[in-house]
Amino acid sequence: MFELALGLAATVLVLALASLRWVPEGRAFTVHRFGRFSRSIGPGLHWVLPLVERVRQRVDLIGHRIDLAPAQPGAARAAVFYQIIEPERTGASLDAVDDFVQHEADDILIAVAADPTGTSGALCESLKLELNRRLAPRGLRITRCQLQAA
Repeated sequence: MFELALGLAATVLVLALASLRWVPEGRAFTVHRFGRFSRSIGPGLHWVLPLVERVRQRVDLIGHRIDLAPAQPGAARAAVFYQIIEPERTGASLDAVDDFVQHEADDILIAVAADPTGTSGALCESLKLELNRRLAPRGLRITRCQLQAA
């Protein structure tokens, strides 16, 4: 009977230790339950249910860059730098955050680049402001952009 109790206690201890996840500073992990997005976890020590939840993506919170290619020949090109401020608000988009930002930025770049009167600096500032307006509710912040005329 003692051996059974000891074996059960050891099993519970192993499962408890296996369910702990340490997220380093400056990163966030996405957790999927039965293959579907469940939550994102930020820096620190977190519990993840063994056999039920899995860590899918490990995402850096800073240092993201996407290059925006022109949709039409002769359109402006841009590079956008961003960081993830609140990974919890980003939600399921955190799994493919670069693609999400790319999609939003492509739409805005076409509209911003269509203004022939603006200078390169003004166009870049317009792109940055509009992207921040759209992405702020998702916990993302555009920190810098570079715009090159075609």
